[in-house]
Amino acid sequence: SDGTTLGLGNLALIRHDFRGALALGREARRRAPFAGRPYGVVGDALIELGRYPQAFAEFDRMTAVKPSLASYARVAYARELTGDRRGATAAMNLALDAAGGVPEPTAWAHVELAKLALGDGLVEAAAQHVRAALAIFPGYVLALEQQARVDAARGRLAAAVATARRASTAVPLPQFVALLGDLLDRQGRTV
Repeated sequence: SDGTTLGLGNLALIRHDFRGALALGREARRRAPFAGRPYGVVGDALIELGRYPQAFAEFDRMTAVKPSLASYARVAYARELTGDRRGATAAMNLALDAAGGVPEPTAWAHVELAKLALGDGLVEAAAQHVRAALAIFPGYVLALEQQARVDAARGRLAAAVATARRASTAVPLPQFVALLGDLLDRQGRTV
């Protein structure tokens, strides 16, 4: 079935079998040309294979076929990869709109916008997105990570450490633990 082929394509992406994911995504796209998700699998595989122009075209088709959080987020990522940070922010704002106020997807989009803002040195804009993410989805660990980064950018290392510790305790992902370690190192402390 179309769903099975698409599921296998996603599984191939997770397993880093990008050529397999590409073949399965193309098959799913052939079977369901008016569904958005197959274009995402094809585009994701092409990104991982370093075939950016083809991947970006797939993401554009995905957005044309089914504008959604997933399609706009991919366009944002593609634009960020090419250095178009303003375009990435515009696409991520469309993703935020597409989230429709559903708590976790909306919080995720705010976190992505916070990352883009921090990358551009816009600390207050990043802080606003973090606050919005935590308001709609309290305790969201990805937002806590960005809150720690905002606090660090403001020179508030003790607050940054406390928030990073909270995130790494809640979900001990390597990115959270590494952030905590970096912040402690900046303070001259150890875990």
